[in-house]
Amino acid sequence: MSLLLNGAKTMTIAGTEMQCLEIYTGEAYTFPISFTDSNGNAANALSPNAWGIAASAKFYTVDTVDYPSPDSVNLGNITLNNTQPNANAYTLQTAFTNASAGTAYLYVGNNITGTANVGIPNVALANNTANSTLVIVTLTISKQSTANASLADINREPLGFIVRYQ
Repeated sequence: MSLLLNGAKTMTIAGTEMQCLEIYTGEAYTFPISFTDSNGNAANALSPNAWGIAASAKFYTVDTVDYPSPDSVNLGNITLNNTQPNANAYTLQTAFTNASAGTAYLYVGNNITGTANVGIPNVALANNTANSTLVIVTLTISKQSTANASLADINREPLGFIVRYQ
């Protein structure tokens, strides 16, 4: 399963390629998601059993950001923040809008860049490529295994968001 975002750049972290979008402090986004089969037809997320979809986030500090081309980004010295904010401190929601048609959404709230007092990194430097915040949002999709109905197949899709001050 792969996930493609419109307007995204590609970044590679430890050999893993992922989609990356820039967000600005105070902005919120709703990303539509469409699940399709190998032929491009809408996947029925109700069959054989209802699929599950969830989102989680990890916060990192990046000391350099470079844009070698319009559709790629190089990140230097990525460090997982020692203190991760409680998931209740920011808004990250996902749900199916029409499961039988394989459509869902991911909502990234305007408080994902929040304030330091709840553990969320506070981005305070305008147009600075140093000490940027990187948020890796992971979508977790679970569905019934086609090989063994008593098992669940679980797929995790990482999405990168470089947070900028506006």
